Amino acid sequence: MIRVPNLSLDDVDHFIADYFPTAGATLLIGNVGFSPDVLYFPKRLGPLPNVDMCFFHEKRPAVPAVITQLAFAREQQLRDIACTPIQFVDLAILAEDGAPVGGRNACMQVHQWLSAKVYTDVVVDATGMSRCTAFPIVKLLYQLSQRTPIRVHLLVADSNQAFSNVESVSNDRGDWMHGFPAETETDEFTKALKLWVVQLSERAGTSLQTMFRELDSPEEVCPVLPFPAVNPRRADELMFEHRDYWQREWFESPLNFIRAHESDPMDVFQSIVRLHTTRVEALTGPGLMSQTVLSPVGRRLPGIGMLLAALSYRLPIFYLETVGYDVKGNLSPDVRRTPTHRWHFRVDKLVTISD
Repeated sequence: MIRVPNLSLDDVDHFIADYFPTAGATLLIGNVGFSPDVLYFPKRLGPLPNVDMCFFHEKRPAVPAVITQLAFAREQQLRDIACTPIQFVDLAILAEDGAPVGGRNACMQVHQWLSAKVYTDVVVDATGMSRCTAFPIVKLLYQLSQRTPIRVHLLVADSNQAFSNVESVSNDRGDWMHGFPAETETDEFTKALKLWVVQLSERAGTSLQTMFRELDSPEEVCPVLPFPAVNPRRADELMFEHRDYWQREWFESPLNFIRAHESDPMDVFQSIVRLHTTRVEALTGPGLMSQTVLSPVGRRLPGIGMLLAALSYRLPIFYLETVGYDVKGNLSPDVRRTPTHRWHFRVDKLVTISD
């Protein structure tokens, strides 16, 4: 099994306060999101003279003006925090034909930042980043850390009730995430018995079924349910909401569901790893091959667990890109000071341990 060095809650704050003031040149990569949580880690790292901060502005075709206005307000707050010159770069998420290009564009920009200056540490603050941006960047840096002594830190903050009235609008076609493709043209992939591990989320039925069909109806589906959760009935409510899919389309039973803590990426990671490794062992033999495909949908922290599993076991990620957002009701800034959940992962320190 792969061990992922991690810290959570106050331990993250203590690590930042103890480690980064005496670290070498450090690059913080983030995104100008609209949630107040995006300011949490920059407030702790931005005042340090050895930290350079570079931020993306993710650009999508269908973003309400109120979200854009909040993002520009966050940009000004970030400028006020920075001790060294700060950079902001627009990042196109979709091409003109609707194809997702955010991950590729983000990786090219990160390469430019790393080519301009030598850094001992790179911090990816995924708090305000979309999966299509954060996951490929982390993969790029992980691969770089295998060839160089660079240290790669993944930070993420999240809150239980952060802008619960904002819903993402997904693309109408699925894609393999940049950096996490499947070898779909090979005989091995075509013949493999596919296991689809998909995160369930509210009002995501159309997206779930789109991915299922574009994956050519995988042989086995293991939906991920949030349990424990702040709302103890949330897992049951998701099963009921999507019952037509898992009962009549996917032909699965409740025994196939993965239950993992909704705010603990490591619980999601370990659940996927146990399932994946057991299945690979069971399907070893002439003419047998197992292929696990991951699909993060909905909340951020379970998706981070999927990212860690994909990195550790070279698993492909299939997803629907977010093309915009819908805002239900008023979107007022939150004055919360400390996010409910804070996580730190040392991506360059992924190591294999014996069971």
